[in-house]
This record gives sequence, C-alpha cells and structure tokens, in this order.
Amino acid sequence: MAEPRASGSPAAPGAQRSKYLAYEHSVTIDASEAGIKPLLDKLVAACQADVANQCTLLASGVTGGRESSAHVRVRIKREGVEKLIALAASGGEVASRNTTAEDLEGPIRDNAKRLDMLRSYREKLLALESKVGNNAEALIKLSQELATVQSELEAAAGVEARLMERVNMDLLNIAIQSHSQRGFWSPVQRATRDFGSNLSEGIASAITGAAYLLPWALILFVLGAIARKIWRKVRRK
Repeated sequence: MAEPRASGSPAAPGAQRSKYLAYEHSVTIDASEAGIKPLLDKLVAACQADVANQCTLLASGVTGGRESSAHVRVRIKREGVEKLIALAASGGEVASRNTTAEDLEGPIRDNAKRLDMLRSYREKLLALESKVGNNAEALIKLSQELATVQSELEAAAGVEARLMERVNMDLLNIAIQSHSQRGFWSPVQRATRDFGSNLSEGIASAITGAAYLLPWALILFVLGAIARKIWRKVRRK
C-alpha cells in the first residue's frame, strides 16, 4: 500500500537536509483491535533496544473502550526513523504519514552570539581580577559579576545543547487505531449495543427534568388562577 504524504511536506529521512532543520514525523497505522496493544509493546521495546540510534521514549499509552487506540512518541536519530516506521507498518497499514520541519537557524545563531559575548566578557573580568590586587571591595564585586556571567554561560550552553539535539535527532509520533473505527456499520453496532444504557439514561433525565419543572408548574397554576379571578373582577366593574 502506498504511503500518503502531505502536499508540500519536507523531504523524507534520507534526503539532503538543511543544516538547522528540526524534523518531526507523524504516522497513523490501521490495525486490528486485538493487535493494537501488542504492536505498541513491540514499538516501545524496539525503541528501548535501539541504542545505536539513541532512541528515547518520550510518551506512550493505550486507550480502551468503544474506540481502542494507542500512541507512542520518540526522539531518535534520522537513521532509525524508517526502521521504526517499518516495524509499525508490519502490524497494520499506513493510513497517513506527514513530515514537518522547523528552521532553528535563527535561534541557534542568536544563542551562539550570546555565548561568544559572555565568554568575551568573562575573559575581560578575569583580566581585571589580576589587576585589582588587594582591593577587597573590587575583588568582591568582580567575583559576584564573574559568578553571574558563569551562570548565564551555563544557561546559554544548555539552550545550545537542546537546540542542537532537536536538529540532530528527529521526533516520531506513531498513532495506532482500529480498522473498526472507520467501518460503515460500527456506529450502528455501538448504538445497538448501548441502547439499554442510553434508554435508562434518557428515562432518568426525563424524571429529573420533571422534578425540576413540577414546582414551577404549580406556581404558574396558582398565579394563573389568581390572574383569572382578578381579570373577572375587573370585567364586572
């Protein structure tokens, strides 16, 4: 079965990538209702075992009830994306596949400039520290400023690491749903199966509504009777 692709989507993994693009892939798999949980377990186990592609499980879950479904979200190297998608497709059919990309060149370059500025400032402070001598007050101020700059440097380095991780590692979202969710007769079957509970809920709602309306009906009846008496008196005059 051919895999649908959103029009205008970025190139799939394996194609030449821009230097600072962060890719995210979303795949929907149609599977049998009984096969949803086993397929999810296979994907989770495969991610945890894929040390070579540094696969990290970010989220996973399964939903039961009327419409069974499951989902898994991972961060993985580009080389491991197709491998995991192929495993997902082996448990069903690919209903949809989309790829999006976010250009992080601006944030990365801005953060790099900030890092250079902070490093340069730190070097100047260290140079000043060697010239202060025994001036205790100046040394205290320089130490405080150096501590502030070092803290900002570490924060900026953390931002750089997170941005580059997004560039070097792809995000992959896989949703698994049941064939029966899109079947023609499935809504009719659900309605038939739930007829008894829906009927009891309807009766309960009607009784509750009657309980709320009864006092108002009595009040309106009394007011109507009073209004009729007053109207008859007015007409006699």
